[in-house]
Amino acid sequence: MLRNVEQAMWYINMAAAAVLFGRLYVQGLVRAYPFLFAYLAVDTLEQIIASAFAQNLRFYTEIYFVGQTVKVGLAIFVILELYELALAQQPALARFGRRMLGYLFLIAIAFGFVNLLLEFDAADPNRGTLLVSFLRLERSMDLVTFVVLILIAVFLLWFPVRARRNVAVWLGGFLLYSFSRWTGLLLMNRFHQLTHDVNRFQQLTHELNVAMLGASLACLIGWCLMLKPAGEQEMVVTGHAWDPAEMERLTVQLDAINSRLVRMARY
Repeated sequence: MLRNVEQAMWYINMAAAAVLFGRLYVQGLVRAYPFLFAYLAVDTLEQIIASAFAQNLRFYTEIYFVGQTVKVGLAIFVILELYELALAQQPALARFGRRMLGYLFLIAIAFGFVNLLLEFDAADPNRGTLLVSFLRLERSMDLVTFVVLILIAVFLLWFPVRARRNVAVWLGGFLLYSFSRWTGLLLMNRFHQLTHDVNRFQQLTHELNVAMLGASLACLIGWCLMLKPAGEQEMVVTGHAWDPAEMERLTVQLDAINSRLVRMARY
């Protein structure tokens, strides 16, 4: 029964993604968010291929490896893209932050791959350790992605940044998606360590997959309903809109930081 629910959620997610792609194309929003569109396209394509070869475990695993590797790389560019778009009014700060985030992701990737190679060399390849190690690497990268998104959200909620409404919608949805993905992988790994009953572990895996697909569906529906061409012109103030005096002070502070970075870039 649960397997059927999971399969149905896959199909509903793919249908929702198709609707979102169609809306983005018709509304001319695809070119404004190329990496985000590419991420969603790869995610949907992976689900379609995986559902078609779900009975072939070896091919399904290879699809998962390739699809998730590409998605991890694209997720990094999505975050950098959203961060730069959110701070379009402070371009020097946007460039500086994007550079720092790029270095952070490079360090995380390097440590992750070193850890993966060490674990794989020391493990028994006949026990499926490669998949477990890959899931651990994927979970680590999802954690870094989620933490970076949280830091960006905290920054935007504190400083009164003027950003396009569509950018705020994209950022909020991707934050929910990353949180659900990281939490699901963390719990899956925890169940793998604690549960020795294969049937029970499979049931828990299906339950987690349904939960993650539910979160993904919520993001897709939210984007379909809230992303509009008018959102590219409508500006929202992200932080301290309830306190005009504090908002003015923080705006001056934010502009001062941006101006200082502009002067530093000239030297």
